[in-house]
Amino acid sequence: MQRIMEPDDLQLSFSRAFPSVILASSSPNRKGLLEKGGTEVKVFCPDADESKIGDTPESIVSGIASRKIDAYISSNAFDSTMTAIAADTLVLINNHLLGKPKDREDAASILSELSGNEQVVITAAALYIPGKGKIILTDKASVFFKNLSKEEIEEYLDTGEWEGAAGGYRLQKTGYTLVDHIDGDWTTVVGLPLSLILETVNKAII
Repeated sequence: MQRIMEPDDLQLSFSRAFPSVILASSSPNRKGLLEKGGTEVKVFCPDADESKIGDTPESIVSGIASRKIDAYISSNAFDSTMTAIAADTLVLINNHLLGKPKDREDAASILSELSGNEQVVITAAALYIPGKGKIILTDKASVFFKNLSKEEIEEYLDTGEWEGAAGGYRLQKTGYTLVDHIDGDWTTVVGLPLSLILETVNKAII
């Protein structure tokens, strides 16, 4: 997979539609994704229950995103005139969830499992749109990993990018070198499905 050149057309289109947003997430990846397109981002760190509650991965991730946006809406920081976005991401392989690595050893184990395999990334976004209220949406993308040697895994772990990253890698940094190709929106893999958000909001406004 080639390196993602930011900002791309999608990020620029998003910034034109949303010159400024409240991001109800502490994720530097999501903040950077928006800012590189030119969107001004004000961060709100939600104190929300992130328990994995639900019968399906989609219901789990959408529930967490919904609770995050609810935490913002019910806070003193809430601004009813500004669009706000919260999100959550889960990674699945062989029908089980992959979380954030606990340590380097755990990250190595996760990347070994991903090697040569397909993973499914599910990201939910919960939006507050002025005059429209709350909207929740989910998107999926499939990520196909290269066959990785132990040496390649160790070299990637040396970058430290695995820390705090669902699935143990960061696509928009050097994690792209581990990936053969993606079927879906790369921003969904990073943690904020910009294309689906744009499409959904345009329909809601019309």
